[in-house]
Amino acid sequence: MAESTVPRLFVHIREPRVSAGSLPALLIHGWASTSAYWEPLAEKLLDAGSPVWIPDLPGYHPGEILPPEFRWSLDSAAASLAAALEATGSRPVHLVGHSLGGSVALTLAANHPELAATVTLVGMVPAPPNESFRAMLESQWKQGFIDPETKERCMKAWYGTLSERDNKLLSRGFDVPFEVLGPSGEAAMTGVDPSIPGRVHAPLLVLAGTEDRVRSMDQMSAFVDAAPGRTVRAIQNAGHSVHWEQPQQCAEALREFWRTNGPSPA
Repeated sequence: MAESTVPRLFVHIREPRVSAGSLPALLIHGWASTSAYWEPLAEKLLDAGSPVWIPDLPGYHPGEILPPEFRWSLDSAAASLAAALEATGSRPVHLVGHSLGGSVALTLAANHPELAATVTLVGMVPAPPNESFRAMLESQWKQGFIDPETKERCMKAWYGTLSERDNKLLSRGFDVPFEVLGPSGEAAMTGVDPSIPGRVHAPLLVLAGTEDRVRSMDQMSAFVDAAPGRTVRAIQNAGHSVHWEQPQQCAEALREFWRTNGPSPA
């Protein structure tokens, strides 16, 4: 990808008050989401001494205008993140991706293995989406906007019942312009190229909510069992947005995974 087509991503870099000497955790959000939903998990990781870097995927930062040549895909999103990481001069990092962010994390780890100390997939594994969900979203691409009924159905599937305050906060991802929501949603539905998972050699963890309505535990387990170096951690009383619903359990699982699999920082 030409350098001019790679947007300069916004990355919120947060350092812990007391460092535990950990590599940074790069928290990559999903489709129609904002980095705000990482906040509960980020606070737990920071309290444990881990640096947290939270990027906005291309076009998702408020007021961002993408280069005219930019075309949204998993490859282009991963290339944008790689450029942002290389600009920091600090690598590798722990990649943590939720939903669409998991597909971006896998693509980044496959295309730039030097940047990935570990990979964690949150609420996702590469698997065909639910057909009714796919049909619903494809109808939105055709009409050129996300209607209120679809937005409500997505929020219910992702988060269950929310307070008015949390619903307002978490639904802001749908405020992203449709010229970003549409193509990034299509990338989410298409998923990673079948060759990508086999090219990821970093240790891999799947954080799975036992009540996830988007990806089943059977799908999660089948992906983990398909290759060595993969493990799954089932999180009770959590659905698709396991990091939002059970941040303490997720933070503990991540810290344990990093201690046993990640390299020490230079």
